[in-house]
Amino acid sequence: MATPLHKKRPRNQSRVTATPHYTREGATHIPYSFNCMIVGVYAASSVKERDDLWEEITTLKFAFELPPVVLGDFNETLHAHEKSSGHLNLSGSTSFHKFISNCELVEFNLQGHRFTWFRGDSMNCIDRAFASLDFQLQFPSLSLCRYPRGMSDHCQLLLQSPEVDWGWKPFRFINCWLSHPSFLTDFEALWSDSCKEFPGEFSLIKKLRIMGKKLRQWNKSIFGDQNIKLVDIQNSITTLKNLSEVSLI
Repeated sequence: MATPLHKKRPRNQSRVTATPHYTREGATHIPYSFNCMIVGVYAASSVKERDDLWEEITTLKFAFELPPVVLGDFNETLHAHEKSSGHLNLSGSTSFHKFISNCELVEFNLQGHRFTWFRGDSMNCIDRAFASLDFQLQFPSLSLCRYPRGMSDHCQLLLQSPEVDWGWKPFRFINCWLSHPSFLTDFEALWSDSCKEFPGEFSLIKKLRIMGKKLRQWNKSIFGDQNIKLVDIQNSITTLKNLSEVSLI
């Protein structure tokens, strides 16, 4: 399934409506005071039910007169090359094309990949993201990226802007630290050092900040950089999956 526009969600949300096949919400992007409509799609497997869904979304688009973003699992392809089998459902594809045209939607191209759904030897591009031209002109830097699918048939999609520095991050605690026999002793020593650097009752934020830095250093020295290890494992898995995808080109 496609994911929301921003990790930090700099927007107000209202008027949420849900059905078995889509979720609609009105939203305001706070920094730009830009009103839009976000529709999350989970389309049915039958062409008839999808046709009904396209009609519902088209009605929403013209009823609310807000620039729409429509994203999710459309359960339909537009072109033969978007399916590893090369077999296109002409009726479903034609209806899908008509829906996109009627709603005046422009697709966000998936960066660096062809498929978003995998099952056995079958690979399809059925998870996508569209928006009106007004929306794309308002946010021209948005791009659609694919994340590893993990245990799901679907890859996660992220419609995102370039990385933003959000400033200081909150204090975090990792549960696995408690499994280490010296953690409590080390923790007390680190906290004592933090208190010495920032004495007094009203320096808690400063103490937590320096404590966070010390704990990150302690974590790397004891457990190693888990983020790097995780990325290495994910990259190895992704490479193997991409090889099967590239072999069809």
